[in-house]
Amino acid sequence: MRITTYRSNCWAYVSLTKRLFTTALLAGSVLLTTAAISRADTVAPAAPTLADAWLETLPQLTEPVSWSHAYALLAAHQERFQQERRYLVEELNTLIISAQAAGNTLYRQTIAAWRDTLRSLEGQPLRSPERLDLLKLGTNLREAPLLDRVIHWGACEIPTWVEVWGLQGVTRTAWQPGMTLDTLAHGLNARAFTSIDYVHLVTPQAEVIRRGIAAWNHEDTPLAPGSRIAIELPTRQGLMGALPFPGTTHELDIINQRLPGVLAAQLPGDQCTQWQAQ
Repeated sequence: MRITTYRSNCWAYVSLTKRLFTTALLAGSVLLTTAAISRADTVAPAAPTLADAWLETLPQLTEPVSWSHAYALLAAHQERFQQERRYLVEELNTLIISAQAAGNTLYRQTIAAWRDTLRSLEGQPLRSPERLDLLKLGTNLREAPLLDRVIHWGACEIPTWVEVWGLQGVTRTAWQPGMTLDTLAHGLNARAFTSIDYVHLVTPQAEVIRRGIAAWNHEDTPLAPGSRIAIELPTRQGLMGALPFPGTTHELDIINQRLPGVLAAQLPGDQCTQWQAQ
């Protein structure tokens, strides 16, 4: 009897233990599931990027976007290129004084035209000098900048001009299909590229390309509408024959190095649709 009772009590104990253990497991599972749901509820949604903004923008448009003339401005670049432009204005002022002292009226007028054009850009919208259109960002979404780092984004209608910063000053001429640097030069004022060996081509995508235009270094260069072309002013070699500015080779170097970047920060057209991010 004792043995039987003992066995019965043992089985009862084991059964109770199993029930308690199962109850504990179930309670623990519920707690874990509840915690997981709670954590999921508190996870912040992914921060929007410029690619997301482009996708939200597209349904608002009535015409297809010309991605070759799309742009965006990152907050890190906004003040930088305004300062670069103002700095170049001061360097051009130095060259104007030097040309005046040298009695070179022609080049004084050229540099003054450059300076005045740069001054007129004060307050105009800028772009970051890189491709930030949806086609580019779509190839690697991880490189899309967060929207809180963007000032604005937009796209321009394809312009009908190319812009030339040459010895004639700053002019725009009508773009033609198949236009190259050669055909552009033939249609410009005869002195626009006189004694110039190199130019910097700024494409609508803000790429800066140095190209030879003299007989000894000539390179075939097609031009897209909205391109900007800036001559490279002669510095040490040929300076006395072309730009007799005594003691100003340093300023010329600065202009050659920085002007293309400032032009690359300009919008790739005149008729543009733009959205503000901040």
